[in-house]
Amino acid sequence: MSKKTRTILVVDDEVMITESISIYLELTTDLRVLTANDPEVGLKYVKEEEIDLVISDFLMPSMTGLEFLRRVKEINQDAVLILLTGCADKESAIKAINEVGLYYYIEKPWNNEELVKIIYNGLEKKILIDELKEKVEELKKSKDEITRLYNLLEEEYRQEKENIENVIISFAKAIEAKDKYTEDHTERVKQMALKVGERFDLSEEQLKILGTAALIHDIGKIGVPEAILNKPGKLTDEEFDIIKTHPVIGEEICKPLKTLAKIRQLIRSHHEKLDGSGYPDGLKGDEICLEARILTVVDIFDALYSDRPYRSKLPIEQCIEILQKEAAGGKLDQDVVRILIELIQEGEIKI
Repeated sequence: MSKKTRTILVVDDEVMITESISIYLELTTDLRVLTANDPEVGLKYVKEEEIDLVISDFLMPSMTGLEFLRRVKEINQDAVLILLTGCADKESAIKAINEVGLYYYIEKPWNNEELVKIIYNGLEKKILIDELKEKVEELKKSKDEITRLYNLLEEEYRQEKENIENVIISFAKAIEAKDKYTEDHTERVKQMALKVGERFDLSEEQLKILGTAALIHDIGKIGVPEAILNKPGKLTDEEFDIIKTHPVIGEEICKPLKTLAKIRQLIRSHHEKLDGSGYPDGLKGDEICLEARILTVVDIFDALYSDRPYRSKLPIEQCIEILQKEAAGGKLDQDVVRILIELIQEGEIKI
């Protein structure tokens, strides 16, 4: 038995019965005993006290024992219920077992030693219920604490990830500044890529990845000499081969950061073409994901519509014609090109 003092309530309209049970239990047990000769007084005890077990007479003038125990159960669903009944009341006792979850019924006259045994057995059941509830509460508190710690770690991870991405983006912006002709290129590519991605109903996560990739897609140009980036004339084959290394260098820069794993692939693939004529891997068709196709098209468009060391920006009509020709030739995704042109014509993309 638990060390906690357990409280039982004895309810019977006959004072002699409540007193005899109370006196015997107080003399022979360590239980706290409350008595009531009126069911309403008994219910008041149930509301105000922590009652572990209730013994009730069945036949009482103001309220039947069945009704009384039903109301006890509504107030304290874990209380152990015992019914005192005469032999003729067995049918009602069985009904009580079914209706109120009666633990035991005792026939009058009863044996005091047997009564104590039944009370202690019932309290053992109550103790098990209490201990189970405590364990459940402990588990709930543990779960709540684990959830709190998880949320804290998740927030720290999110902030750390955001900090890392901000550093990378700042790094990319610094590299972009090396090339005076491509100032704000990545920001424009990002805005266009997101507009196109939204038309394709990309998820919020996909759009976030696409936007970040757009901002840092040229980060690999740190490995390209400024003399080549800003060369006013046509590049030699050797110089162009150096330019073509920047997607791979960009991926390598981001490789140590696991948070940028999905973004790395877009950085590496933003110069791939559907017919396999792109670089660095010569990917074809479905080997190139939709986000990379979007990035490729908007990157080409912004390059065509921007001043470069070797030429002024092209007229919008010519830019669109070049994109359509590349799409018709199987190099660019036709749907991406179509949607980009629609967004420009609708004024959704400001140029």
